[in-house]
Amino acid sequence: MIGRGIAASRGKALARAMAAETQQQIDLEKKSKENLLHSVERVKEAIDSIAEEMKDEETRLEGEEEAMRLEIVQMQHTMLSDAVFHDSIRKELEEGYAPESAVARCIEAQCRMLEAIGDAYLAARTDDFRDVGNRIICRLLGKRYPDLGKLEEDVILTGENISPSVLAGAKKGKVKGLLLAKGSRTAHVCILAANMGIPAVVGCIGAEKIKDGDMVFVDGTAGKAAWEMDEAARADALAETVSYQEKQKILEKYTEKKGQTKDKVSVQIMANIMDAQAAEQAKQMGAEGVGLFRTEFLYMGRKDLPGEEEQFQAYKKAAEMLQGQPLVIRTMDIGGDKQSEALEIPAEENPFLGYRAIRICLERKELFFTQLKAVLRASAYGNVRVMFPMISSMAELEEALACLQKAKDELDQQRIAYDKDIQTGMMVEVPSTAILASRFIKKVDFFSIGSNDLTQYALAVDRQNEKVCGLYDYFDPGVLHLIYTVIRACEQENKECCLCGEMASDPLAVPVLLGMGLKKFSVNPSAVPLVK
Repeated sequence: MIGRGIAASRGKALARAMAAETQQQIDLEKKSKENLLHSVERVKEAIDSIAEEMKDEETRLEGEEEAMRLEIVQMQHTMLSDAVFHDSIRKELEEGYAPESAVARCIEAQCRMLEAIGDAYLAARTDDFRDVGNRIICRLLGKRYPDLGKLEEDVILTGENISPSVLAGAKKGKVKGLLLAKGSRTAHVCILAANMGIPAVVGCIGAEKIKDGDMVFVDGTAGKAAWEMDEAARADALAETVSYQEKQKILEKYTEKKGQTKDKVSVQIMANIMDAQAAEQAKQMGAEGVGLFRTEFLYMGRKDLPGEEEQFQAYKKAAEMLQGQPLVIRTMDIGGDKQSEALEIPAEENPFLGYRAIRICLERKELFFTQLKAVLRASAYGNVRVMFPMISSMAELEEALACLQKAKDELDQQRIAYDKDIQTGMMVEVPSTAILASRFIKKVDFFSIGSNDLTQYALAVDRQNEKVCGLYDYFDPGVLHLIYTVIRACEQENKECCLCGEMASDPLAVPVLLGMGLKKFSVNPSAVPLVK
């Protein structure tokens, strides 16, 4: 059987299937035959025992320095301890519903509310709510919830959909691939898979019917899969997988090489990271610095805001790990598909076009100054640069630069050390700044092209909408013209230009960008050898 779907995470794998479906079919109208106190106690015991398991998972993941997996488990642990969640289950129990029905009703009500808001990020978080609910329901029904932390054999996870926490809790190196009937490239579980280097294909019809133990082949680069294979098909799949793995081994030697074309033109290949630990991984993969530190992840999955000292320590740690290599710290890019509970941002109909990134910072300047001072302080410990996201007008850029100067003045008054000549840059991800790149570059030291958002805005395409995402194409002539305009503007002013979107790690796009004159790329750490 040959299946086709969405290529969600690069790579190829062949292994036996393991159905990791967690969705439980529950009668929402089922009434309880036990007394209320007993029902309440059973639900409490289930929640408490799961919370203890999550504590153990957090400890294990902290030891493995798996930041993204840890964030998912911590977020779901927080949901379990939410008093409003407990109260809503209690109300359903008081209405006479069976414990598993009460939990299911509570979860579905919460998910319907989030989906009705129309916010892409909040809608995507329904997976986390349903995951927590299913975990509780499994415990109440005495069923085994998938525990991948004790896997002994290599597997490819199959099903209709898989919750992020199931993958987050997996034993390192044992999950070789994902093959799901539902999902999108930007689903939480797919982002996690890409971060873990696990090939994934989603939206593949029939994936939910694959039997446990069946041999499955996944090609997360081409978006295809195979199962129920005869011997010849298995042999072909094995050969393709082995060939891919051999190519990956060949790529390993490029971690030690400098980025350079055959005619000796130097090209700097840097990494995108989301926490300080990833800076070390980036170095191991051969990255020549960090072209994008996504600081918004310091603000996500928590109810409080990170203070100046916490941020300073995170940035300082990354700077010291890089030992003089550049560390480009982007100020928080909250909004769009990245939300922070601590910031309490109201839901919007069009979050990608709304209150996000620099727009939040310029309105809530106390948050901005806190972050800017932390970045400046860290600049005393390495080659730190600061970059502003989502700039759409000259007025925004000038106001952001004024805030940076004020932060410097405050540190001067406090006699706190920082790099007086810290380089300042901006993201070019809005068509208005790309068109006038020659004017904006006069105000900053460097540009970084955010090809993901620039493509989305230039083509008026929501890349998370399954009905139109096929129109999202950074090879569109209009998008390429904007990118070339930005690169040329930097060349004329003898200033640096980097590209840090998905396009930077596309083997077909790299020569196009080189031909345009781009000499700095910033990609996920695992893609550094491929680009080199």
